[in-house]
Amino acid sequence: MAALIWASGIGTAGAQAQEGRAGAAVARGVVTDASNGLPLPGANVLLRDSTGTLRGSAANQDGFYLIAGLAAGAYRLQASFIGFETQEDTLIVEAGAIITRHIALAPGATALDEVIVGAESGAGRMRGGLQTVRSAGIRRIPAPDAGGDLASWLQSLPGVVALGDRGGQLFVRGGTPAQNLVLMDGLPVWQPFHIVGFFSAFPHDLVSTADFYAGGFGARYNGRISSVVDVTMRDGNTQRFAAAGSASPFLASLRVEGPLRKEALSFLGSARLSVIERAAPTFLGQSLPLRFGDVFLKLTSSGGAQSRCSLSALHTFDRGAIDVDQANPGDIFRWSNTVAGGRCIAFPANASSMLELVGGASYFNNVVEQSMRPERSSDALEINTKINLTAPWRGRPLRAGAFARANWLKYALGEQFQNVRAGEDLLIAVGAYAEMETTLGASLSVTPGLSATLYPEPYKPVLEPRLRVSWRQRAHRTFHGALGAYRQTVTGVNDERDAGSVFTAWVPAPVQGAQAQAVHLLVGVEQQIGATLRLAAEGYYKRLRDIPVPILSAIARFTTPLTLADGRVYGADVRLEFQRGILYGYAGYGLANTSYRATDGSFGTWFGETIARYSPPHDRRHQVSVVLGAERRKFAASVRWQFGSGLPFTRVLGFDDVLALRTLVDVREAARRPRVLFERPWNGRLPAYHRLDLSLERRFDVAGAALSVQAGAINAYDRTNLFYFDVFRVRRVDQLPIVPFIALKIEWP
Repeated sequence: MAALIWASGIGTAGAQAQEGRAGAAVARGVVTDASNGLPLPGANVLLRDSTGTLRGSAANQDGFYLIAGLAAGAYRLQASFIGFETQEDTLIVEAGAIITRHIALAPGATALDEVIVGAESGAGRMRGGLQTVRSAGIRRIPAPDAGGDLASWLQSLPGVVALGDRGGQLFVRGGTPAQNLVLMDGLPVWQPFHIVGFFSAFPHDLVSTADFYAGGFGARYNGRISSVVDVTMRDGNTQRFAAAGSASPFLASLRVEGPLRKEALSFLGSARLSVIERAAPTFLGQSLPLRFGDVFLKLTSSGGAQSRCSLSALHTFDRGAIDVDQANPGDIFRWSNTVAGGRCIAFPANASSMLELVGGASYFNNVVEQSMRPERSSDALEINTKINLTAPWRGRPLRAGAFARANWLKYALGEQFQNVRAGEDLLIAVGAYAEMETTLGASLSVTPGLSATLYPEPYKPVLEPRLRVSWRQRAHRTFHGALGAYRQTVTGVNDERDAGSVFTAWVPAPVQGAQAQAVHLLVGVEQQIGATLRLAAEGYYKRLRDIPVPILSAIARFTTPLTLADGRVYGADVRLEFQRGILYGYAGYGLANTSYRATDGSFGTWFGETIARYSPPHDRRHQVSVVLGAERRKFAASVRWQFGSGLPFTRVLGFDDVLALRTLVDVREAARRPRVLFERPWNGRLPAYHRLDLSLERRFDVAGAALSVQAGAINAYDRTNLFYFDVFRVRRVDQLPIVPFIALKIEWP
């Protein structure tokens, strides 16, 4: 296995000498699971010639592999994937030939007894900010449902901060939720995380792979400055019909899939609806007025040896109050996503390249309903098309592409921000990118890239250079690095002064037309320790410019202008992963420091300062996450413990009364209105947060179906974790208490 991974993308000196010769051949194809016809992302394909020289490739998220620069001759082909039987065959290569060889791997016996996640997708695998996860890895994180969810998995990682168990807001290494790019089959999803923080639009049984870039992402991604979550949804079963239904105190779901034309056309459909409003009084002892759900449909056509196309559609909805106090529930938030589009992967018959076409539309609606203030709303629509090309050049992959997108934005913010009230805008952009992986010597891989975007005004391209580096020092130790510049035109603004708000309005650059910018620098190392341990450590630095934030005031007020802030983020993630047989363990620690520098508003009057330097409310300095699990035959157990140091908050300086003196009256009889006076922004720290989650699953065979019974608890030792403190009503708002749950799931066949 080590030799196979080593050969992936890096040939020996002898093979490199043949890359530039005329008549070099190409081998390509798709690797699938023989039991259901689904692609196997990450499967390894290795070719060994008569001299013992190795050349190999790892299948991409669609199962496609491409090996270029082959000389004529006979090769020994070997295809392998963790949990599947290795397949070997002979491949005869003629000079200049383009050989298409599809490979179907049969599940191995070990896959029936335990869940194995390959090294390329484990928690200890972190490559320049990138971590890949598959369905089995997502299931390892306990969630109050019959299975796992990508939202819970993301929150288990160092550097990912969730302010609470409500709101669906994720902050990645100092970035805000509006700075994260989330893709579903290549299509953007504005807000895929549900109002109950355990759930997203991506349950484990719909996900094929998810690439999560905490920073340093390559040139093919643009439009955001913090992170990327690139999710590939799996295809439907091409061999037989299947269905599944589940129920838990939080969620009920139904999934169906199967062939419309066997081995050629398949479908996958899913619908989920929350039931927590009805179940909360029984399971939590309190009301929880939160509603959410989603519907997903995917059609996939396998166009023989040359192509594979799919149509995907997703709709999500959320509604509820972050503060669930029944006497005065505060703001009611509503949002929904509607995404539809298509994607095709093709191997042209007489070319060695791989072509990807993506196109579709993504619509987002976000509303806050208020009893005391005007309603605020935001609508955002993005229509985009992309073409990506992967072609061998001197035996190395050259990736290039072009895109065009149109963003329609409509927003009405009432009196929240003085310089952004209401508007409707159309932004059009076209661009291109290119990046190529180059090997220097036998162990150094360098991938430079460049993204260029052109806007109608001011007709000047925006260039974003990127660089990713990998140096394999020894057989079990690899160093990684990434450096890049990033820019964001469409900006999500919110009022970070209000911890109880999750409303985000999407607008053009709202202050002086300045676009938010960032520079990322990452350096890390991976070390395999024996056969069971893997250590990964990564340090990072981000420089932020022109981030829109509200001007802070020592006097509590609803309306405020927006201003621009510069910032810096630095920190480190350390992870240790253990896997042996049925046992799995993971421990991660994250250290982070996020600071902003912005115009200080009225603080100059109060404190003699014109510039505010502060840590924003998502600056969590220390995080610890520990996951333990075991799976054997029909039993599975998992435990997760999380710790997070206290988040910043703004201390109260004092209170005073405002007198409504409209006429000459006795001051003692004038109407008084209490007012809160604040200290410097976010100068205090809330109490630390920690939580223990447990899950135990037992599977049964019942009349040709598989029944799973899962029991567990979220916040098992009933820690009282503070969500935020309402200084206006002098009342604390806590996160959820202990949440015991029992979930049932049945699958046919």
